[in-house]
Amino acid sequence: MDDPRTEEQVREANASFVQHYNHERPNQALACGNQPPRMAFADLPSLPHVPDVVDPDAWLPHVDGQHFMRKIRQNGSIVLDDVSYYVKQALAGQYIDVSLDASQQELVIWHQHQPIKRLAIKGLHKTRMPFEEFVTLMAQQARSEQRRLERARWQAQMGPVWA
Repeated sequence: MDDPRTEEQVREANASFVQHYNHERPNQALACGNQPPRMAFADLPSLPHVPDVVDPDAWLPHVDGQHFMRKIRQNGSIVLDDVSYYVKQALAGQYIDVSLDASQQELVIWHQHQPIKRLAIKGLHKTRMPFEEFVTLMAQQARSEQRRLERARWQAQMGPVWA
């Protein structure tokens, strides 16, 4: 087949490759013993189907109650997972304890063993979304993180601007 030009041709080419790779082509991995993967592991279970709908905030209950120590910056804010939250400028330079309250979708700010503030967790979606939309969102976030890392690397290589 020539280079595929339509989505259907891509699907056909991919299906043909997967068939060849898994059922015909000897695999030199030690576990396969120079057999095609589906011959070496004929009883592998099928992967589950992807869900129709995803909750992008499903991670939150898994971190409920976790605590993080942060030093308050000069402007009165802290950074948690690359996100800035304003606490109180009068506490600049001091350490605070941040806990997660999943049920309220909030951060609880503790100072000297007392809760002093509750802040909404930034970046939550608060709704379920179609799987395809979720994948698009994850790809956008990955590209954004990649750009941020490249910018940080470039800045580190350049050194201080006003030397």
